[in-house]
Amino acid sequence: MLLILGTLSGKAQRIPEKGMPLLQNFTPAEYQNKGKIWAIGSAPNGIIYMAADKGLLEYDGKTWKCFKGSEGFTRSLAVINDSLIYTGSDLDFGVWHRNKYHDFEYTSLYSFKEELAPLNEEFWHVYRLSGNIFFISAHNLYVYKDNRITKIAAPNRITGSFTANDSLYFTDKKKGLLVLSNLLLKPVCEFPEEDAIEIVGAYQHNGNTVFVTKNSGLYTILAGKFSPVRNQLSQDLKAAKVFSFEQINKTYPAFGTVLKGLFISNTEGKLIHNINKYKGLPNNTILSLYYSPSGKLWAGMDYGVSSLDINSNLTFFYDYRGDFGTGYTALLKENTFYLGTNQGLYLSGWEDLNNNTAFHHFTLLPGSEGQVWALKNIAGTVFIAHDNGLFLLKDNKLERLGNQSGIWTVIPYKNYLLAGSYNGISIFKKSNNGWEYLREMELILGSCNQLIIDSDSVLWVNIPNYGIIKAVLNDTLYPVERQIFRERSFEGSDLYLQYHNNQIQAVTDKYRYAYSHEVNQFANKSPIDNNELPPSILLPGIHEPVLLTPDAEFLPIYNGFALKFSGAPKVGNSDNDQLIFRAITAHGYGNESRLYAGALVPFRYGNIKIDCIVPNKEGVLYQYMLDDNDNWSNWSVNNTIELISPNSGGHVLSARAMVKGKVTKTETIAFRVATPHYRSWYAFVLYLIVFAALTGLAVLWQKRLMKKQERQLLMKQQQTLREQAEIHQQQLMLLEQERLQAEYEQLKKQLKSKTIELTNKAKENDDKNKLLLTLKEKCEAARLNPAITKTALSDMQKLLESFLTIEDKTFEIQMDELHQEFFRKLNDLYPNLSSNDLRLCAYLKIGLNSKEIAEILNILPSSVYISRSRLRKKLNVHTDDDLYHYLNSI
Repeated sequence: MLLILGTLSGKAQRIPEKGMPLLQNFTPAEYQNKGKIWAIGSAPNGIIYMAADKGLLEYDGKTWKCFKGSEGFTRSLAVINDSLIYTGSDLDFGVWHRNKYHDFEYTSLYSFKEELAPLNEEFWHVYRLSGNIFFISAHNLYVYKDNRITKIAAPNRITGSFTANDSLYFTDKKKGLLVLSNLLLKPVCEFPEEDAIEIVGAYQHNGNTVFVTKNSGLYTILAGKFSPVRNQLSQDLKAAKVFSFEQINKTYPAFGTVLKGLFISNTEGKLIHNINKYKGLPNNTILSLYYSPSGKLWAGMDYGVSSLDINSNLTFFYDYRGDFGTGYTALLKENTFYLGTNQGLYLSGWEDLNNNTAFHHFTLLPGSEGQVWALKNIAGTVFIAHDNGLFLLKDNKLERLGNQSGIWTVIPYKNYLLAGSYNGISIFKKSNNGWEYLREMELILGSCNQLIIDSDSVLWVNIPNYGIIKAVLNDTLYPVERQIFRERSFEGSDLYLQYHNNQIQAVTDKYRYAYSHEVNQFANKSPIDNNELPPSILLPGIHEPVLLTPDAEFLPIYNGFALKFSGAPKVGNSDNDQLIFRAITAHGYGNESRLYAGALVPFRYGNIKIDCIVPNKEGVLYQYMLDDNDNWSNWSVNNTIELISPNSGGHVLSARAMVKGKVTKTETIAFRVATPHYRSWYAFVLYLIVFAALTGLAVLWQKRLMKKQERQLLMKQQQTLREQAEIHQQQLMLLEQERLQAEYEQLKKQLKSKTIELTNKAKENDDKNKLLLTLKEKCEAARLNPAITKTALSDMQKLLESFLTIEDKTFEIQMDELHQEFFRKLNDLYPNLSSNDLRLCAYLKIGLNSKEIAEILNILPSSVYISRSRLRKKLNVHTDDDLYHYLNSI
């Protein structure tokens, strides 16, 4: 029986056979260490979904998400769209629905857990055909439709299943190949009894079906019998142990193996790609394969996930084994590929670059060890610009030209070779025996890493960290004219020269400057548009692509090299690219809240963040507009839209993307920002109530304030009156004090006058005493004179003696009367004071000065000074102290 799975229409598209497709690897840490990847699928919008040990994985090109469903390992899936997915796992199968927060929620559909517990069913395959969902285990297949489950028992034991031509096929351990028809398993072909065949997929070749088995290679049906395919591919697959299978464009079968990585062939059985750990895969065990509509082949491995851009026009040769190093330049001559690297010059056959071997073989040319900067085919001779000097290749052997070292590049000029070196330009002249060194070019020094001839006599030179020199050469190669363009006049870094579109251009990592002959300047400036390779891969600056064939171009990259093919197909239609919204969150004041489309955003959060993306597309630019105001934002690679403090009320955000120059359909998402509580209607009612209450309180407060002010004014008046009364009382007291002081001064003056009067009287008395003394003397003389009666004289003498002996105590009596208490205190304190001392103290106390005291005592003022000094000593009064104040203080 001949099984026809389908035919191909149109011309088959070819994929590049040389080199590795662009490879992107993801380690388990990047997808949250969710284990092995058993199945992969994609939604129509491009989001990738994977069945992993620990749940359902989702990848949109930037972000990984994981959702936990059943308890067992998730083994299989069928993606309907980005909101509906069916999965099978250990002891369970079910459906995933996306909720309003863009998260998946799992619902089990397996209602036979208790009934079939001894079987321990594992569901390794899930299919969607004709509106039905099929869950496949080794013992049963379950059909889910219209929320009902139908169970179909396996004839014996299902060892594999696959779909082809809208039909579902099974392999049974005893019944062979079966097909499901009207929910019945019908036999197609029996397997050979001696072979334990497990089929993982099938493809068509020349009207025949080729079956891919796990351990037995390739089979087909011939004359109604299952027969092995006899070719090298089948033998290789048998040895590598196939675990997974996928078709690329229904033209190229892809085989995921257990031992040797990924095999890709054509339907004729020719191996095109052998991709393994030597070439960049994280692991050689491929558990799952999926070819997405965008042209990428996804591989889930025992460790990690990889995506390969199979249909890209770029392929890569990475030196993971350390075989050749970083490729800086290349040359193709007579089907021999010459590769100049940092390690030397390597050779390989052009066909040997095909990616159908485990690794690529390159042969190092002896004597070429070291840095090779440039390879040039000049008049059929290969010249090598090397760190050690300039060489030519002859019969695959190196021949050195001159003794100069450090050659960047070499170009022909008339009958000369100009070699840019680490310190200038070396000139070589052609001779009968080949080439010989002539001399160094004058006036141009420095590291000349680029030389370009423009017209017959104009030489352009690039010197890193200096600039560009335009030199006009004469017949003797002397630069008669020079024009220097300093590097700082060009914006960007890694400046280099390029001859493009028949004009000289200066190129940096940001801009391209075209030279204008009219103004003799690099005038026209345009931004760099390089979407071929990211800057982190392509070598910068002077390391430019090299055209090898009309259809193949060499690109220098880090840790290897790349090839660009012009005839390779471009898979994927950017017209179908769709922008989707992935999440909306509100945040503010350190808090964050997840939202959904149409949600009411609490005003307190303030800011809104919306994530959008064109799933699994590179080089996408995004643009947005809020509320249809025709004010679109600038194009940006940032797919996160930040809205800072949007106004309250309803809003509609419009967003679109640009993929490879084409703008996608505009998508919108609506949301509402809640009105703040302080602007709500109940807030205004409360404001009115508060205003009325405050008004009433203000009136009451005003009244109380008036009363308080009246009381304060009255108290102030009373206080003023009291202060005035106190001032009046003080004035009266001051007047009384002044009166008393006046009386005191008057009494003091009277006392002084009285004292002087008493003193004068005392003096008069003293004079009387003196007179009486004179009389006494005369009486004494009379007594001596006998002529005087003796009795009379005797009486006179007694009277006079009596008069003389009576001391005039008038002064002392009066002073005692005036200073009785003062004298008592002085006698108590200083008992050794004499009457003269007391008299002097009295004079001093009443304020008499030394002159006045001297007049009273009828002595000299100096005697008074001496008496005062003696008095100070008796009273123990220091000379600096005032004696008057001291005496008045007693």
